[in-house]
Amino acid sequence: MKFGLMTQLQLPRPWTETSEREAFWNCIDQAVAGEQAGFSNFWITEQHFFEEIGHCPTPEMVLAAISQRTTTMRLGFSVILVPVHNPFFVAERVATLDVLSNGRCEFGAGRGTTPYVVEGLGFDPAKGRDMGREALEAVLRMFENHLFPGYKGEYYDLKARHVIPRPIQRPHPPLWVAASALDSWHYAGLQGFGCIGVTRNTPEETAPFVKAYRDAIAKADASTLVARVPNNRTGVFAIGVVDDDDARGRAVGCAAARWYYGDNDAELNKVRFATDGGLNRVTDKVASRSDDQLIEDAMAIGGNPDTVCRQVEKWAKIGIDQFNFFLQAGHTTHAQVMRSIELIGKHVIPRFGT
Repeated sequence: MKFGLMTQLQLPRPWTETSEREAFWNCIDQAVAGEQAGFSNFWITEQHFFEEIGHCPTPEMVLAAISQRTTTMRLGFSVILVPVHNPFFVAERVATLDVLSNGRCEFGAGRGTTPYVVEGLGFDPAKGRDMGREALEAVLRMFENHLFPGYKGEYYDLKARHVIPRPIQRPHPPLWVAASALDSWHYAGLQGFGCIGVTRNTPEETAPFVKAYRDAIAKADASTLVARVPNNRTGVFAIGVVDDDDARGRAVGCAAARWYYGDNDAELNKVRFATDGGLNRVTDKVASRSDDQLIEDAMAIGGNPDTVCRQVEKWAKIGIDQFNFFLQAGHTTHAQVMRSIELIGKHVIPRFGT
């Protein structure tokens, strides 16, 4: 199993004049510490308009900065909201990061599922799936051809052009999608994408869908594949904290998970999970469990390294290839994140052979 870090630059109020800039600087320091501790990946989500919940609308800029202070860690978009960008811009952003990182870019692609964001950017979320499919096909053709031959579909009419720079990884950086809905795993496999789920679904709930993913990607062919090179990898991201003191780690990790999943008074929280069945469904799944139950079900990650290793093992047993710690969540401090990274590097990563 590989280990990654994921962030969306959460910034709960109250703020000071320097809170936002410090969040960006801390993010870079966390990535550097993560590489030194043995983490293989660093992922950043693309967020727009979501005060407190996610302050990173341009992940390529943060990842580019991280690329200059790291040498081995792979740097991932988690995900680019493909339909809300011109496909030329998507190809250019991904390829530029791949060049700056010397071939370490991971290309997570998504359609954008929150109407508040997509509509705010001037797009119809109902068209996102079809627009995303067309845009991604065009982007992959740009990567494949020195002279992009052009693309004409229902939503895009793109002229033949030289799209530069060229990515280092050919024919394209590894492709991923996020799977907030369990049935997304099957479709990710058919299309040849790596798939990253979320631990608000338990390992027991997720296991059959991981199997469905493996079966689908094994059977994928030219009629279903989108990726030119299938990325047969699975991952999950988990909110949490690792601490020297088990009780404190459990409490802080569960508090962070509860904040992330909607137990907070952020003004925009009510629209965040609009396409996951609504805020109440997402929040209730976490709120209905005690802290001990969240830890036992490996939905929130928290405790000392021994406790966390037992949680990670549950995900490893169902076939997850990459476990991504989402440490910078809710009111967790930068110091707590950095200590978690240190403890994971010393005590968790070595137990899983990476």
